[in-house]
Amino acid sequence: MSGVVTERGRLGGPAISPLWRVETSDAPLALAFNGNGSLIAIAGGDGEILVVDSSTGVVVERWAGHACGTLDLAWSSSTGTLASVGQDGMVRFWKLGQDGAVTAALATPEPATAEARRTMRPWAERVRWSRDGAVCATAAGPHAALWRADGSPVRRYPPAPSTLSDLTWLPDGQRFSTVGYGGATVWHRDHDTPEQQLAWKGSFLCHAWSPNSRWMVAGMQESAVHVFEVRSNKDFEMSGYARKVRRVTFCEDGRRMATTGGLYTTVWSFAGAGPSGTTPLSLGGHLLPVSDVSFFRSGLWLATAGEDGQVLIWDLTISSKAAQGAGFIPAPATHVQWHPQDRRVVSAHQSGLVVGWPAMR
Repeated sequence: MSGVVTERGRLGGPAISPLWRVETSDAPLALAFNGNGSLIAIAGGDGEILVVDSSTGVVVERWAGHACGTLDLAWSSSTGTLASVGQDGMVRFWKLGQDGAVTAALATPEPATAEARRTMRPWAERVRWSRDGAVCATAAGPHAALWRADGSPVRRYPPAPSTLSDLTWLPDGQRFSTVGYGGATVWHRDHDTPEQQLAWKGSFLCHAWSPNSRWMVAGMQESAVHVFEVRSNKDFEMSGYARKVRRVTFCEDGRRMATTGGLYTTVWSFAGAGPSGTTPLSLGGHLLPVSDVSFFRSGLWLATAGEDGQVLIWDLTISSKAAQGAGFIPAPATHVQWHPQDRRVVSAHQSGLVVGWPAMR
């Protein structure tokens, strides 16, 4: 296949072999581990949802999902409910052992006319559960909404001026934020009006909060990262990326933040006064642009996935010059996630393969 590594000798680190492989019928669009990591849900581009044993790769559930494509999914930590959203504009809730969704609802306010319902219903693109697993937030077009685990609505928030490109919960579990063109908005789960606006005249594609909520970083359409120091009400920008920055993530203690944005994974220091004026680490090894990056829940273990089909495992306490392990599938990798407890990772590839990897040989 063109556009990927074809010789194992060109890997960016010592070769590791897959633990298991699962073939899906279309390129997976999202991955989500359940709370203890025993299961991983896979959102297929054809809409189908697979639930897989994360140790063996055995498919334990297969659901129809969403018409035209399931775009995102997430597990409740307290109820074991899987929430999914998709191109049909719906949010659906699933339980193991059920043939279909337990309940489903339109993720946006119902359009007033039949023509509007046919032509103007926006895709539902993001779903995230609160830390306690009691409520989940969704983003669909300019609309954010909050839902209980039984699928009943809690509230719908006023529409944003533009389409929401990302949504995530703040570390306190009581607030979540949305981003799009014009910056970020922070919402409280108990209030109908915005709690905070982080305004910027640009388009934010993704974002993440540091564990102490001091920093909010956003990947930008303009191939840069915008940083807000929320407590001091200051902001600044880190530019020079070769591509749009579509993924930003903090390590568990908040002292490092990693981004995509080209051939290299860029790791910034957020210790002390933060990254302004500092030189980041640049992790090489990929022959084509990095598509995803993920920190393990503890320490400085990092996994990167690239359009070259490689999955690289890094231990930044040992080296930032060479990966500790490299897996390879002859198809561009689109997603990579660490198991929430063990040093294992799962990657998804455009060919439809989902692969489990050990962190070390």
